[in-house]
Amino acid sequence: MFNWVSLRLLATRLGGRRRSAAITAVVAAAVLFALPATGTARVHGLRTGFTDIDSFQNASFGDRALAFQRARAAGATYVRLAFSWAAIADGTPSSVAETADPAWPGYQWAFSDEIIRQAVDAGLTPIFEVTNAPPWAEGSNRPPVSNSIPGGTWKPSAPAFGAFAEAVARRYSGATPDPANPGQLIPRVRYWQGWNEPNLSLYINPQYVRSGGGFKAESPDLYRALLNAWYSGVKKVSSSNVVITAGTSPFGDLKPGGSRIPPALFYRDLFCLRGRSALRRFSCPGSPAHFDILAHHPYPIGPPRRHAPNPDDVVLADFNRLKRPLKVALKDGTVAPRRSKQIWATEFSWESNPPDPGGIPAGLEATYMEGAFSELWSEGVTEAGWYNMRDEAPGAGYQFTLQSGIYLRAPSIQDDTPKPSYTAFSFPFTAYVHRGRSQLWGLAPSTGLVTVEAEHGSGWRTVARLHARSGDRMFLGSVRLANHVVVRARQGTRTSLPWTVFSPR
Repeated sequence: MFNWVSLRLLATRLGGRRRSAAITAVVAAAVLFALPATGTARVHGLRTGFTDIDSFQNASFGDRALAFQRARAAGATYVRLAFSWAAIADGTPSSVAETADPAWPGYQWAFSDEIIRQAVDAGLTPIFEVTNAPPWAEGSNRPPVSNSIPGGTWKPSAPAFGAFAEAVARRYSGATPDPANPGQLIPRVRYWQGWNEPNLSLYINPQYVRSGGGFKAESPDLYRALLNAWYSGVKKVSSSNVVITAGTSPFGDLKPGGSRIPPALFYRDLFCLRGRSALRRFSCPGSPAHFDILAHHPYPIGPPRRHAPNPDDVVLADFNRLKRPLKVALKDGTVAPRRSKQIWATEFSWESNPPDPGGIPAGLEATYMEGAFSELWSEGVTEAGWYNMRDEAPGAGYQFTLQSGIYLRAPSIQDDTPKPSYTAFSFPFTAYVHRGRSQLWGLAPSTGLVTVEAEHGSGWRTVARLHARSGDRMFLGSVRLANHVVVRARQGTRTSLPWTVFSPR
């Protein structure tokens, strides 16, 4: 999870005015993007999901079931579930080898079984994310546990992590009898994410070590070993299992020696590459890094198309800072297997007002969400995970929690009310101007016809008819519209939020 929740975003509007505007240009016929036939190249889609630890894991059984149902109803495909290795493996083994067996008596599976079962029953695809080593799996010479070096973060043992990966993948292989439901099997998990934000001292220590009068990044080497062990253990159970890198935090310290490594620098070190513009390979332990999907947490610093000023930080519009070193690493063999990798944004969001007085207006949050989905898709990202589904409880204060849900939190989840971002999540639609034409992009509630309409006087005029394709509900098109025209997408009785046409740059 992104940990600087006190960071307040500038409420810079995307541009344009949402009011009636005359259509000042002749509307051209919609030009559908050609979708090649099955078996040929296909324009990639974008699937959406949620991370919401409070609603999906810390709530009561009934509230969790409702939360999962609402996530699916909103259009989510994935749900990212964060589990503690230390909580599952709360015993102390006599040897690491015995922990590769899910029947080892030190394992406590009942809670994760229940969560996975509920997620799958709701029609969601679980992403099983693990972090936080048990004390027996931390490295030697551990400093006292503190806020700067939390428990479970000190030089986690890669062999132990690999053994746990095998055990948990076997538990959720789809072949394990369900102890809570005799005659049935525990649902299968296919997507496995090893660790969280390894470029922060909150999750891995040390981040740096002293070397030659300066500092050397240590966490990329530690994480490379963990990632490779995780990959080996998960794939040992099934080669069709999918391994996702830990989502990296978007920001790091400008100077070495601190508690955060900028994500682009972290990934270059993980891939054993030096330099920023002229990337070159160097020797590092445990290379190559093994994974199937590269993940990152591109929390923004304003509107979705604003870049981070630090060239090694990575917010929503900066995925090329990760894609370029990945391309070089694949070519140089410092990433394996040497085949194309998907890019996922497994966690990001904005906070809204209401309820948080320091958040951006709820309507603007919804517009930003739509722009973020469109921007991520344009950068080649294929999964976008929003954090949260419902606002967190304010607890000690709004500065310590995230009010980023698509539901405004009530005393009970049954009484939660949807924000504008609910519509933005379930039916996102954008119309950015590119080379004189409005590029129509969106995710419809279901497969089938989508009508795009422009505001005209007191009503709406159809300007395009597009088709949301099966599988990912995406629709694409292009029309010629003037700046400041207000458009929307409609499918049956469902309509997107209005979008004001404008040139983003």
